[in-house]
Formats: sequence, C-alpha cells, structure tokens
Amino acid sequence: MPTRPDAPPRLRALPLLLALVALQWLLVANPGYFSHDELQWGARADVANWRDLPWVAWTDVGTFQWRPLTFNLWLLVSHASFGWPQAMHLAWVAMGSAIALALGVLLLRLGTTVAVARGAALLFALGPYAAYVHGWVGTLADLLWVGAALGLAHALVSLRARGAAPLVAAAVAFAFTALGLLAKEAALAIPALLGLAWLLRRGRPVGLAAVIGSGVAALVYLALRLDTLMAPAEASTYALSPGSAPRNWATYWLFPLRPAAFEATGTWFASAKHLVIAAGLLLALVAGIAWRAPRRALALVLGGTLALAPALPLAFPANQYGYGFWAWVVACVALAWPALGRAGRGLVVFMALVTTWHGVNVQREMQRVGEKQAVFQPALVQALASHAGELRLLTPERDDWIYRRLSHEVPAWRGAPIGDRVRWVGAGEVVDYRVAEDGALVAP
Repeated sequence: MPTRPDAPPRLRALPLLLALVALQWLLVANPGYFSHDELQWGARADVANWRDLPWVAWTDVGTFQWRPLTFNLWLLVSHASFGWPQAMHLAWVAMGSAIALALGVLLLRLGTTVAVARGAALLFALGPYAAYVHGWVGTLADLLWVGAALGLAHALVSLRARGAAPLVAAAVAFAFTALGLLAKEAALAIPALLGLAWLLRRGRPVGLAAVIGSGVAALVYLALRLDTLMAPAEASTYALSPGSAPRNWATYWLFPLRPAAFEATGTWFASAKHLVIAAGLLLALVAGIAWRAPRRALALVLGGTLALAPALPLAFPANQYGYGFWAWVVACVALAWPALGRAGRGLVVFMALVTTWHGVNVQREMQRVGEKQAVFQPALVQALASHAGELRLLTPERDDWIYRRLSHEVPAWRGAPIGDRVRWVGAGEVVDYRVAEDGALVAP
C-alpha cells in the first residue's frame, strides 16, 4: 500500500535491524568468550535448575558493584545459553542493534530525515565503542542503562506530544532512571543530560519535571550508595583518581579516531603526529558545527562530557563507559547535519569511515580472542585433570593478556574445576605447557 503524502516518515525498522545484526556478524559468529567475567558468571550459572541460581540480592546496597538487574538477568541468560557462545553473542548483538535502532527512530522523531536517522543508527552500531560492548558478554550493564536512557527519551517525546501533565513526566523519568541505576552506576549521567537538553531547548514545564524526577532517583541512589562508591576496594579498575579526569576525557574523544587501538588505553600509543591529526579533526568538527549551529556544538561537547562524567574520575578508562557517550555524540552530529555545509558534511563522512573501520578492527579482535578461548579453556581443564598441583604455563608474549584474563579467578569451566592452580611463568623458567598460537597447550 503506498504511503500517504502527509504520513510521517518511517525508518523501516525490521530491515534496518536485520542489516545491523548482519554487519556485526563477526561478533555473532564468535565461538568463544573474551574475558574472565563471562567465564565466572557462566560457572555460577552452571546449576541443574534456574531456581538454584545464586541470585544477587536487590537490597544489598553496600556491595560496590550493586547491579542487581544486570547480574540477575546475566545469570538467567548464562544458565540458558552459556554452552553455546554464538547464542550469547547473538543476544548481545541483537540488544545492541535494537538500541541503535531506537537511537535512529528517536532522531527521526526529533526531526531528522530518514537517511540521516538510518546513517546514525549504522554509525553508532558499527563504531568501536559499540563493537566492544556488543562483542563482550561482560557489558550487559551498559546495554541496559543506555537502553533505559533511550527508552526515557522516547517516552518524554511521546508525553510532550500528548500534552501530558508534568507529574506524569516526573514519574516516568524517575522510573527509567531508577531502572538504569539498577543496571549500572553510569546511569547517574541521565539526569545531567536531561537537564542540559531542557536548558538548550528553552525548557518547558514537562521537561523540567522530568529533570526533577530523574534527579530524585539519582539522589536516592547516592544517599544509599555514596560511601560505598567512594571506597572501591573490590577492583583496582574502579580506583578513584580525580587527577586522571582530563586525560580520560581526551582519551574517550580521541579513541574512535585511533583505528589500531583495541582498548581506549591504547590511544596514547599512537605517534604524536597521529594524535595531533585526530585532535585537529575533532576541533574542526566542533568548529564547523559551532559556526552553523552553536547550540548543537554546545550540546555535543558539554553533553559528551556529562555522559562520561561518572567514569572520568576513575584511574582506568574502560571502553564500555564510552557506549553512552558515543550514542550522545552520534545523535548530536546527526541533529547538526542539516546545518552543515559541504565541507562540514565531508568531514563528518570521513570521520564516520574512520570510526567504522575502527569498529570492524575491534570486531575482528573480539573474534580472534574468542577463537583462542574456545581452544584454550577445554585444553586447560584437560591438563589440570591429569596434573597434580600447580600448572605452570608460558604464553606467547603478544597474547599474554588474553590468557591471564581467561584464567583470572575462574572457578570452573563447564563443571571441570580450575580454581587457583594456574601459574604463569616467564621465558627461561620451568614450564609444564606452553600456550600455542591457537590456544592449545603444548608440552615443552
């Protein structure tokens, strides 16, 4: 049936969703896992019946990583499909693709064209931050909180169109923000981003009510958790280092334009020339948007900073914290697109190609690690079963980080115990096995 001339534009959601999944096939087809997180939760979920799962308490707010929504859902999914890694990866890619689709639809509702909305969805899903989050099963929390933020954005657009009462907007904002915070503390960025959006759009009462409702959820969360968050004793990656904030801020902006870097920490391994070029491209982009649409440029820079704010004081700039940041950046650039001239649009297209290339590189590395894990873990439990005491292993230098992660505090693999019996040794030391290029264990 032909579309009526006055019908609103549509994104054709199903074909776009299928295309997004297909373009991330390297992640879907990954035969293994990336790190110890997935293996630990897979071991916890290896029980006879889902009722026997070690559920995480919803009221234990004194735990540093209090993410009950994330962890309980993770247990369920791991129990159902951990033995089939491709199923787990398909679930993550499908969730990530749905988030990208939601971003595109939101931009369409905010006034962009179908082509721009579709391009933004593709750019988001195929960038390096999304490739990392969609490919690592340990990043469910990021999918959930960013999904909650986008759900809230859609709800507020609908409420505003219907002329809803401010109280309704406040309640909806409180609920979605609370949902995000039950998934990850990074959702503390939601009220700040809502406040910025309200100010830049010359706020209406419904928008202000949403900011207040979201802010109340964040304040309740902080009242319950602030002391715990200020003392992250459980993991050094969560150690606070406020002095690292400026460097972390620059890292998250530069990383997408550093195609050879797998993780954000590798950004600074680039040559000074490469870093200067990347910084110059970013400054040119902001300047180009500011020349034509100053509010969009302010939203891009200030909003990007607010999206990162919960992670900036951490000592370690982890890729997954860039997921919500990347969604905001892509949205701002898409909304600024109509105001850009030919040179500005050309710059955006060039940077989009670089970041997509980077995303493909991240997908390839995820698959490379997964292929090794699929060989290494079965070989490891077989070697442990036939060896008394500690097992001394030597890894290829390039991939040392892979295998140390895959054995870090992993209690078991598909019922076979691992525990703390693995010891990594250096070249020249006595070894029981060396790890081959494909992850197999070879006797010396």
